Amino acid sequence: MSNALHRTVTPEGTEILIEPLPHVRSCSVGLWVRRGSRHEGGQEEGLAHFLEHTVFKGTESYPTPDELAAATDRLGGHVDAFTGKEVACFYGKVLADQLPELVHLLGELVTSPRFEAEELVRERGVILEEIAQSEDQPDDWVSELFYGGFWEGTPLAHPILGRRDQVSSYGPAEARAFFDHTYRAPNLVVAAAGAIDPEAFQRLLAPVLERLPKGAAQASAQEVRTRPFLLNTPRKDLQQANLVMGFPAPGHHSSDRAAAHLLSHVLGGGMASRLFMELRERRGLCYQVGSYLSPYADTGALQISASCAPAQLRELVQRTMAECARVRAKGVDSDELIRAKLQARTGLVFSQESSSSRMFSLAHQAIHLGEIRSLDQQMAEIEAVTPGDLLRVAQDLLDPTQLGVSALGTRRGCDIRAQDLVA
Repeated sequence: MSNALHRTVTPEGTEILIEPLPHVRSCSVGLWVRRGSRHEGGQEEGLAHFLEHTVFKGTESYPTPDELAAATDRLGGHVDAFTGKEVACFYGKVLADQLPELVHLLGELVTSPRFEAEELVRERGVILEEIAQSEDQPDDWVSELFYGGFWEGTPLAHPILGRRDQVSSYGPAEARAFFDHTYRAPNLVVAAAGAIDPEAFQRLLAPVLERLPKGAAQASAQEVRTRPFLLNTPRKDLQQANLVMGFPAPGHHSSDRAAAHLLSHVLGGGMASRLFMELRERRGLCYQVGSYLSPYADTGALQISASCAPAQLRELVQRTMAECARVRAKGVDSDELIRAKLQARTGLVFSQESSSSRMFSLAHQAIHLGEIRSLDQQMAEIEAVTPGDLLRVAQDLLDPTQLGVSALGTRRGCDIRAQDLVA
């Protein structure tokens, strides 16, 4: 079996990626839909996630949830799904001899859901409980508040789970309408990796592709923009204040994407990062602090998250801004950049070492970058970043006038002020 990547696009527009991995005995398959919460209309918030749940409530071959669950268990592996801002994904990992059954089951989910009214009522209750659980988890909820403020008025502000009032109204008609204009051949990407013969896999996939509607309905193309904001939200039931601070950052296609990722590593990517050392180790202001990049097709955010005692929140914010100002003014030391590059390269290598992680990597590149790059090419992009690149990107990104801040905690702890955001 050759391990060369097979990449094809059907005449109807479905992209298929197959990477045989001769050294493994498992195989992973993902059916990816190029639509997520940012593609919902104003009256459709939460529908992408609603569909991710409700397709599991019965299909033509597995009419009831019990039959579908039993078929999943018979695979002996793992089947799951998730919804993001820009994609939805249905995926599984099984032993190689179970591949035909996995492809059939995943195909049923994306082509033949039944949307029975009684089942949807039950699942709607499950989703409402999921929303309640998210609201009860401070780190989740403060992030939702950040997205809602940073991209206010645009589809990126939509909570993936949706809003209670809208989700409560969804039934078979709404699910079917969104499914019919979303789950179509040009919107689908199939990614597979592991102990797979490409020709045999294509034959297994053919009946699924034949059932997909042809032609793509127009997705929402509303322009997105970030905005600076400061939001203090009291929650009297919490012991700690929770914080998300974010700067506008490059999207997936930016030539500065590698430098932005490395900047995030330097700021809060590990135990030797600037913020971890300053806020936790030297000052004892918090237990956890970190930074991460959230890129999308045309925009992104470099986010810093932390939680701390309410009385220490303002000092934590002030010292975070001071650290960002130092990086913006002087750049980073050579040893910091070396460590950040090693972290990034290590993460890349680890992402290649199982059939599931390889499948996810292939799909991510195809959907978000429009190209598949070898591991060597990705490593070279990281290594090419210079201290000057990092300084330039830091000066561009870490602009306090573009900062968005959401804080969640007790009333006493949510008193960040505008002057705290000026280093």
